[in-house]
Amino acid sequence: MVTAPQKESISPKFEGSRTAHLQPIIDFLKAHGNQPAGPDGFTFDRDGYGDYRFSDPLDMEGLKERFEVPATLLLNQNSVQDTRNFVGINQHVPQGPPLTFDY
Repeated sequence: MVTAPQKESISPKFEGSRTAHLQPIIDFLKAHGNQPAGPDGFTFDRDGYGDYRFSDPLDMEGLKERFEVPATLLLNQNSVQDTRNFVGINQHVPQGPPLTFDY
């Protein structure tokens, strides 16, 4: 009889850090060949939202199979959103050309 591997549990937060509890997810994605897009770490916007970006689409099925996540961590179609700590893990999508109002 084959048993399914035990899922790794992700904590909702580590004391003193808004992002350390997400390191297993980042490590999993890197181990499966996805590379960071830009700095290897979270960047924070002026409103304090943290974002970690990868070059390729996230392996959402692999994440769901590997990890048990708390209710505050949302695994969406193509991103991981942490609603408690205001951070996310996403695929980097380059911006298109700037909008113009020339006719």
